[in-house]
Order: sequence, then C-alpha cells, then structure tokens
Amino acid sequence: MEVSIDGVAYVPAGATSSRIGIAITTHNRADVLSRALTQHIKFLPPGALVVVIDDGSKPTAVVPDGVQLLRHESSLGIVASKNASLTALMDAGCEHLFLWDDDAWPIADNWHLPYIESPEPHLAYQFLDLAGRNKLNDLSVLYRDDQHVAYTGQRGVMLYYHRSAIEKVGGFDLVYGRGMYEHPDLALRIHNAGLTSWAFADVVGSEKLIHSMDEYEEGVRSIPRPDREALVKRNVGIFNARRDSGYTGFASYSRNPNLVITTLLTSQPDPQRGGKMKPDPQALQSWADSISGALPVVLADELKESPSGASLCEVPALDMSPYFARWLHIYQYLRAHPEYHLVWCTDGTDVEMLREPWAEMEPGKIYVGSEHKTYADEWMKANHHGKAYSEFIELHRDEPLLNAGLLGGSRKDVMEFAHRIIRQHYLIESHRFWKMETAPATLVDMGAYGMAAKSFGDRVVTGPKVHTIFKTDGFGKEVAWWRHK
Repeated sequence: MEVSIDGVAYVPAGATSSRIGIAITTHNRADVLSRALTQHIKFLPPGALVVVIDDGSKPTAVVPDGVQLLRHESSLGIVASKNASLTALMDAGCEHLFLWDDDAWPIADNWHLPYIESPEPHLAYQFLDLAGRNKLNDLSVLYRDDQHVAYTGQRGVMLYYHRSAIEKVGGFDLVYGRGMYEHPDLALRIHNAGLTSWAFADVVGSEKLIHSMDEYEEGVRSIPRPDREALVKRNVGIFNARRDSGYTGFASYSRNPNLVITTLLTSQPDPQRGGKMKPDPQALQSWADSISGALPVVLADELKESPSGASLCEVPALDMSPYFARWLHIYQYLRAHPEYHLVWCTDGTDVEMLREPWAEMEPGKIYVGSEHKTYADEWMKANHHGKAYSEFIELHRDEPLLNAGLLGGSRKDVMEFAHRIIRQHYLIESHRFWKMETAPATLVDMGAYGMAAKSFGDRVVTGPKVHTIFKTDGFGKEVAWWRHK
C-alpha cells in the first residue's frame, strides 16, 4: 500500500527494509500524540518505519493508516516501553533508530540527516535549560565543535541510536523498574564500551530541527511529580554507582530477557556456617558487578537494600533450612515471572560471571555446578541422612559430585529443577513425620540437587565450559562462564 499524506510519501509499517525507524511512546495523552504524529508525518524521512508504543492508555491510542500500533494492555512504564520501541525497530531491520517521547516532534525537513550522517552511533536531542524564566541548572556544556555539542547529562525526549550500538550493549536495563535514569545508563554503557566520543551529545543546531514541550513547559507530564520523585530516589544510587565504575553490561531489550538469581536468606542459621549470615548488600556486590546480558535479582528475607546494579525482591522468612528455602523462593519467583527467557541461579557470595553464557546455551540443556570429588565424599555421607539419600549416594558413589551453587537453563527447566528439589525435600520430611524414616533432618541441599540433576538424564551439562574448578583461584577461567571460588 502506498500512502501519501500532505504530499509526503512513506512506507507502511509492515515494510521490513526501512533504514530509518521512528518509535513514539505514549500514555494517556491522545491530544499530544495526535499533534506529534501530524508533525512526524509532515517531516517524515523517505521510507521510514513509524511505530507507536501505547503504554496502557485508556482509551487506546489512535494512529493513522501506515503507522504501526503496539500496545501494552496495562502500563508497564518507561523502560518496558522504550525496550518495546527497540524491539520493533531492530526486528524490522532498521539501521537508524529514533526513539521519541510523544511530547516532542520534528519541525524541519531532513531533521534526521545530521544524526545519521554523524559518526557517533548515539546522540540525543538536548536543551541546556528550560526556555522560560524557570531554570533547572542541571547541565553544562563539556565540548562543542561545528558538528557536535556534549553535555554533563542527557534529556530523554529524542534518542538516536545506530543499531550497532544496541547490538553491542543491548537496551534499557530492567533494573530501573518503571523508569528514570534508564536512558543515561544506556548512553554511558555505549560510551564505556568505546563506541562514542562523549556519553551525552547532540548535533549542533538541533533546536531548529526538533521541538520539545518539556523545554517550553507546555502541557502536563505523563508521570505525576510525586511518582517521578519516587522513581528518581529509587534509581539514582544504581545509576551513580555504574557511572563511576565504567559499567558496560548488556541489557536485553526483548520481551523475554535473561535473568540471574541469587538468594540471601539470613533469618535462619546457615547449617554450614554455624550461625546466621548478616543481611549485607556488600556481600553480593562482586556478584552483581559481574552480571551482564541479564537482570540480576536478589531474593532476600531481611535485606533492605540491594547491591548496586541489582534488583531486590523481598521474600518471607521461612522456618526451614535456607538451602531448601532458596529453591522454594526461586520456584515461586519464576512461576510469577513468565517474561524471562534464560535463567541462572547462583550462589551470590562466591560466584561471579566471567563471560556471558547466553549465546552458547543450547535449548533443552541444563547447566550445573560440579566439584573435583565424587558422591563418596565423607562430607556427603555425614550431612545427608536417611534411606533415600544413602541409596542415592551409594548408587552414584564414583560419579562427579554436582554442586548446587550453579544452575542454568530455560526458565521452564530451571523452575522444574527447583520444584524437583522441593518435592524431594517435602517427601522426605513427610516420611519423617509418618515415622517411615527415623533419621534426623537433612539441612543441606547437595543430595536433593544431585537427585534432581540425575532425573534430567543426558540433558545435564557441567565441566570447564560452565565454571572454573571449585575452590581454586579461578583455574580454568580462560574458557569458563562462571567463577566458583
């Protein structure tokens, strides 16, 4: 279908060969969106793909023919909406990606050319301060030449990316929840990866190309001020820590991101440590810093502050060994979050990611930790009680001991693996209650973990590609995904 509006021809959204992609996010601002679309169509680059991401507007946003509408039935926030923008444009094969808020639009022909002709793979429309009497005084100019101007921070009204930058570091990090600081975080990751000359830059003369309602304090913002302030308070610490660390982690922008889970359960004594652990986020900071290509999540029963760069999910304190409680919490978390794709569950105090495993993980395979010991190890016999465990240990006495500090695979498989551990634990505890078993309770999970792994047969993978040799100084780190101290 050929469409011409006000004499300007453009390609329908279904065309997948568009070099230029324009994605506009909107939420409950029909009049603002209509005004923006009129301007976009008026100044549309030839052959450009136009997509509107409607973040749960009520009523649903309306777009003209030739503009693709993608909708979240309920509002998911800025991060999810901007990632949906990236997904739509990247999947369509676009080379030049322009992400717009609905309250900004082009005001001149060929507005896009300075951006796509620049050697910089990431730029953003910037204004130094508000146009009226009110001033923010929150940015300053770091650099200026005849083509670019760089600032100490970034506005988010129009973000330009070459697809190569997104392929390198991913999209907007889900660690920022519903939003705030997600776009300067992406800009810094691109910069820290060595792709841009400055983290926050724009083309010279952009004020003649683009209009921003925020700059002129026009209309009402889509996020009320109290909500914005709460989001800023939540996210500023994450951003500041990354800003000063040179962080370059990959963040999945797809609807099925990857996930790394650890647990810090401190309400009950740790059977192996002989006492309770402290709910200290610093104990997990090295783990959090190492994760890339995935969202790091901490499940904790007493911790009130997450390590920088990770999300915290508070879970109830359970009157059971933390080694079994962790698998119950992991299972329930994965059950409640079907959006994840590939998942790793790792210890948080002695495991670090050395390189991203995501591209090398094979469908249907389950990846586990192991040790240079066998199930005949005396520690296994001393810490596992009752018939089921003793029979399992004897049956596999000459086989490598699998270690519960690492587990990876698809969300479905990891959830099922965790459930099998919990089923085994509750079955044995039921036998003890029914007096079918008189042995004392088993408080560690290595036996149940091994039973679960064996039940998956030849789908289970371990070895030097998965992790370094256990309890060595990273022996094998040249090829391993994970370091297990």
